[in-house]
Amino acid sequence: MRKKFIFSLLAVSLLLTSLAYAHDNGRSPLESVRAEASQPWAAHTSTGSAVIAGSSNQTIELKNPTFLELRDFILRDPTSRNEFVLNQYECRHFATDVNNNAEAEGLRSAFVLLCYDRGQHSVVAFDTTDRGLVYIEPQTDARIYPEVGGKYQGKEIKEILIAW
Repeated sequence: MRKKFIFSLLAVSLLLTSLAYAHDNGRSPLESVRAEASQPWAAHTSTGSAVIAGSSNQTIELKNPTFLELRDFILRDPTSRNEFVLNQYECRHFATDVNNNAEAEGLRSAFVLLCYDRGQHSVVAFDTTDRGLVYIEPQTDARIYPEVGGKYQGKEIKEILIAW
């Protein structure tokens, strides 16, 4: 789990770098992030799935779920039953566990940071094939609708960072 969390943090860093690069080079941020994410560890297919090379010559094929597949996964996933423990098991741990569990089932998911003036909150997202990007609060399994300038948990969202 620690490796997945560290990978998620590295992915956020990659996302920030990609966004800056895209801005400077005239590409859309999404094009830049997809291009960066495909080098060297992941190759995206035309169907939106990703093939990730593992450390032991394994490959894991991840696919974007349908909304129904996402709903079924979230209902089965036990993460929301975990207990929140301040400074030990917090939002980032919930989000990491949902990401790990989704990957184990072959589903592509993203670690998402909702950034506030002070602090941030971790959630997850799935790029569904029939309803687009769907955000999930991993502590409650609720579908959420964050947007920059909007509020979540009583705080204004200044930035949304998505790491696939």
